[in-house]
Amino acid sequence: MAGILLIFFDAGIYSSKRQKLTPTDRVLARQDIKPLTILHVEDEENDALLLTRACERAGLPVQLHHVLDGDVARSYLLGEGEFSNRETHPLPHVIVLDLKMPRTDGFEFLRWLRGQQGFAELPVLVFTSSLSREDKARALSDGASSYFVKPATFEALVNMVEAFKFPTQMN
Repeated sequence: MAGILLIFFDAGIYSSKRQKLTPTDRVLARQDIKPLTILHVEDEENDALLLTRACERAGLPVQLHHVLDGDVARSYLLGEGEFSNRETHPLPHVIVLDLKMPRTDGFEFLRWLRGQQGFAELPVLVFTSSLSREDKARALSDGASSYFVKPATFEALVNMVEAFKFPTQMN
């Protein structure tokens, strides 16, 4: 879980005063920062809804944008078609990515993303139901920042999300 916290706090988040925060300031000023913009790439509507509800229940300030697969995520990031308006479809601070999806799966999307100059350093949290060691190794090799298995219960998901809100309690 600490890996998630570092990614979220090191994603170039700014305070409402538009000044770049130091790592210490990020923790201390957690309530002052604008919401994280997350691109959630997930083909299961129920899983996407559960993450949204868990963020709400935990009080985590996020702006979630959900897309169904890697092809649509690519279009979102490139600002193509329906995603051309960056006010309604801003670039994310972080991507939460499922692996097993139709069309372009998470592995293929990761390889594409890491080959793009503007997105090569964008944090990607793989959030999947796969317990496979091979999937984990492959995702990390393909450029995932972290790999997490989806919790079995909603309460466990809420607890995971709450860790983002209270980083000082994670020691």
